[in-house]
Amino acid sequence: MSLVCRNLHFAYNGHAILSAVDLDVRKGEFCVLLGRNGSGKTTLIYCLAGLLQPRQGSIAIDGLDLAAAPRTEIARRVSLVPQEHSDIFPFRVLDVVVMGRTAQLGFAQRPGPDDYLAARRVLAELEAEPLAERNFNRISGGERRIALLARAILQADGTLLLDEPTNHLDFNNKYRLLAKIKNRCRAKGTRVVASLHDPNLAARFADTVVMLTGGRVMASGDVHAVMTAEMISRLYQTPARRVEAEGGDVIFIPKITDGAGNLMENTRWT
Repeated sequence: MSLVCRNLHFAYNGHAILSAVDLDVRKGEFCVLLGRNGSGKTTLIYCLAGLLQPRQGSIAIDGLDLAAAPRTEIARRVSLVPQEHSDIFPFRVLDVVVMGRTAQLGFAQRPGPDDYLAARRVLAELEAEPLAERNFNRISGGERRIALLARAILQADGTLLLDEPTNHLDFNNKYRLLAKIKNRCRAKGTRVVASLHDPNLAARFADTVVMLTGGRVMASGDVHAVMTAEMISRLYQTPARRVEAEGGDVIFIPKITDGAGNLMENTRWT
């Protein structure tokens, strides 16, 4: 079973944002979208969520045609954590997470004890249970990201779409959160498509990578095959070096120059 996107085109007011995009993400796979600002990553994620209608092409998730499916059916299969969010009413974090159950409930049906228990379990899985009774509007930006991820998991953990999930997270928590998402892929077969700014995070956690430039796929495939120094340099339009760190981790380091193209002082480039 797969998320399959074929020949996707999308435009705002006649201006092309995505062109001829193909994408395949299998169950249990962590796929990362990489690209410079304005490359179309967020637009693609919103198309995959069924929130934007492509001008051309098709998207199917486990056989469900998003163009023909009702919104409620899509919401039972796909959940989205947006890059930005607005303040909501001053609910507890637990109540915000339980809102993810809405897609699974019938008309006028309210969440019950089992739904709240499930919400607490997801928060515990993300090591965020202490947030449960706190006011959502009074926690940090990083804590809100975790709460919204918990809500998305409770809504539909078959396919998670994450737009810059590490926004507002510190150095340690970026890695901890992505590690938990990767573990969910392995342990529960969750399919994840995430946009990231940092190629080093993609190199550490992704199974597959899609490189976008100008709304087109520049390269896609297995993370180890696609993420080379040459491809990263082309994608970000800056020379980059690939370094293999202790333990097998891969790190990409950009070459930093001054306005005249000279290597900056105190910057090692060997």
